[in-house]
Amino acid sequence: MLGIDLGAYSVKFCLTQKKGENFEPVFLGEMLLSPQSLSGGEIRDKSVLVGNLRQFWQKNRLPREVALSFYHTQMVVQNISLPEMPDEEIENTLRWEASSIITGEDSFQIGWQTLEKKEGQQKILFAASPSLIVEEYLDVFSQARLEVKALEPQVLSLLRGFLSLYPDLMGSSFSVVDLGFAKGGILYFSTGKLVFSRYFNWGLGKAWDYLERKFKLLPAEIMELFNRSTEEGDVPYQMEEALSEVSKDLITELRRSFSFLQSEFGSDPDQRIFWSGGGARISFLRWILDENLPVSAGNIPPLVVKKEEFPAEVYLGALGASLWS
Repeated sequence: MLGIDLGAYSVKFCLTQKKGENFEPVFLGEMLLSPQSLSGGEIRDKSVLVGNLRQFWQKNRLPREVALSFYHTQMVVQNISLPEMPDEEIENTLRWEASSIITGEDSFQIGWQTLEKKEGQQKILFAASPSLIVEEYLDVFSQARLEVKALEPQVLSLLRGFLSLYPDLMGSSFSVVDLGFAKGGILYFSTGKLVFSRYFNWGLGKAWDYLERKFKLLPAEIMELFNRSTEEGDVPYQMEEALSEVSKDLITELRRSFSFLQSEFGSDPDQRIFWSGGGARISFLRWILDENLPVSAGNIPPLVVKKEEFPAEVYLGALGASLWS
């Protein structure tokens, strides 16, 4: 299956094939989107976005059946505890929960996964999005002549992708922190079970805004700084200043989350943490976080396609979607 991770400013692709009991990636790609077509997860110009997708497919000759992973600023991702009940009652309960959080919307697309059942109770990870947003995404891919076989919240794809690389971690405790462009998030596993997830309003877009406001840079110039910052070597001084400033809010959010994990679950303050998302590519940002958080960072092994290495932490969502069945 071709997995697609629809991000805030780019689309990532991963095609996998079975290799015995395991899998191997046979194609990885990323298509940057112009702000005129998609910005912060909002579709600006549907015709431009459709045209970009068609050209990418024609150039790379990719399968037209896809599994789509996405995140939108109006999406709600939460853990919730409920009494055991039939699926229909669960869906109705989650719709009511979503309507109390996402105001001004009448129709929602709901997805959930039961994490644990114990003594008549169940822990559920659920995601809800306004139906109009989901329908817009599906219409774009339909016009691009692609058949969406599955549509799921990015958090589920990210988890599937990560655990496919680290199946041996299922019995341990660890955290995955997603450093995206429009948002950030933390997923905490205890003894192999996802017990806590939280998204917060921090993303690399804050560094983009800082560079635009402080240094009056054009989008192409900012993109060049981002690209240079993912390479080994000196970080451009503009990027160093921007990340030093905007990472303060991220550190506060993560410290708050780790404090909650410690008080709620008794988590080990020295637990392993894995960085994912576009921010994980930026070594200077990882250095700032390593210096200011009481955690030990683990490395995600790179994905290899035709002997060329790709940063797996960036493609986790697309990888997970490609493994959907």
